[in-house]
Amino acid sequence: MVADYLFELALFACKCILVLLVIACIISLIFSQARRGRGQAAGREAQPRLVIKNLSRELKKQRREMRRALDKADPDKQLCKQEQDLQRRGFFAFLHRKKKNKARIQAQTVNQADAGAVVVPMDEEPVKTETAGAGNKEDLNSVASAAAQPAENSTSLRELQKADAEKVQSAVTEPACNKDSKNKQSKDQRQLNKRKEKRQQQLLRLHQLEQEGVFCPRHVFVLNFNGSPSGNEVKKLRREIDALLTVACERDEVVVKLTSPGGMVNSYGLLSSQLLRIRKRGIYLTACVDSVAASGGYLMACVANKIVAAPFAYIGSIGVVAEFPNFNRLLNSHEVDYEQVTAGKYKRTLTMLGPNTDEGRAKFKQELEAIHQRFKEQVLTYRPQLDADKVATGEHWLALDAKELGLVDEIATSEEYLAQRAEQTYGSVLQISLVRPKKRGFKALLNRMSLLKLLGLEKSQLLQQKLERTDPLDSIR
Repeated sequence: MVADYLFELALFACKCILVLLVIACIISLIFSQARRGRGQAAGREAQPRLVIKNLSRELKKQRREMRRALDKADPDKQLCKQEQDLQRRGFFAFLHRKKKNKARIQAQTVNQADAGAVVVPMDEEPVKTETAGAGNKEDLNSVASAAAQPAENSTSLRELQKADAEKVQSAVTEPACNKDSKNKQSKDQRQLNKRKEKRQQQLLRLHQLEQEGVFCPRHVFVLNFNGSPSGNEVKKLRREIDALLTVACERDEVVVKLTSPGGMVNSYGLLSSQLLRIRKRGIYLTACVDSVAASGGYLMACVANKIVAAPFAYIGSIGVVAEFPNFNRLLNSHEVDYEQVTAGKYKRTLTMLGPNTDEGRAKFKQELEAIHQRFKEQVLTYRPQLDADKVATGEHWLALDAKELGLVDEIATSEEYLAQRAEQTYGSVLQISLVRPKKRGFKALLNRMSLLKLLGLEKSQLLQQKLERTDPLDSIR
């Protein structure tokens, strides 16, 4: 009877579970269809989404990170922290040593109290000894009476003597431990004192250099810039300079390791303006060139207070160039007409597909001369000692020859210059770089695989865009 009841109960539970599973599957199918329909509707509408970014919070975060890095790299603060750690450790060691000294004093008082008693074996007669202080006769009588007692008392006295000997031995070993800890602490203190003395010598040497007229910065910040012809690195450089200006002041120096063969006028003009932000703050700016800083690269480098270049680096190329093909005769040979409608006399001076006129060429040449004039003005603004007729011819020189012309101030590699400045800096040399964290996981792997598949398509699209580009100003270098 009970078995039948249990069987029916288990069968009912199984039916309930099956019903719940079917209901869950139906609900999941309904929700998936609704989500798919919502996604298709969003794809059809393709409306842009408004994104609001809190730039104030980002600037505060950058300021905190920069100050934390400066505190961690400051040698004076490191010495203060080591001294605080040593004092804190010495304080706790003092408490521990105080407890040990207290135990030793107690052991010594016990031994001194027992020192007045003279233990005499049963077989020997008591020996009279003279002790200083009152009550000597009473102590001798007590010793004599103790010698006359049975052997049980003598064994107890021997045990007491053995215990006293152990106490004395422990009291002797404890000062040795204290001595070791004291030696260890004094060793740490000596090391800290050596660091302090070395720091004081460094500060005196830097003070003497400043009296001689050498600029000794508080910190040296290093930026790396590798430019491309398109100048797409402006966003990265802007964010690095934003973080830098949150903590840098007139007592600091910024070193830009610059490498660029030049590129588009508007992009490198903006990059040059980003470096100009540093100089306008009154911060000493140095440009280090190891391989090339030509055309737009020199447009950036000339903003610096000092230009340091490796001996065989390319410097100069103060000029403007624009080059593009013209396919008009090819289209005419295949009887292809090209129509271009403009509003404005000089809206389009030269084209890649249509016929070009002498008037258009003259106007385009005039535009290039205007850009070249602005280029020369910026170079002469920050390096007035240059001879514009001599250096603004579009030529480039090796750094050794450029130094004679005044385009470069010092011949050295960036590593040599940074090593020299590290010895002449009160604080430390810090490199600032913008690094994007790599996405990990299965989804990131699928994205990378899809990018690899589309690589050939992207190259073909870029080539098509270059062929379709008809504005000659985009090709100005």
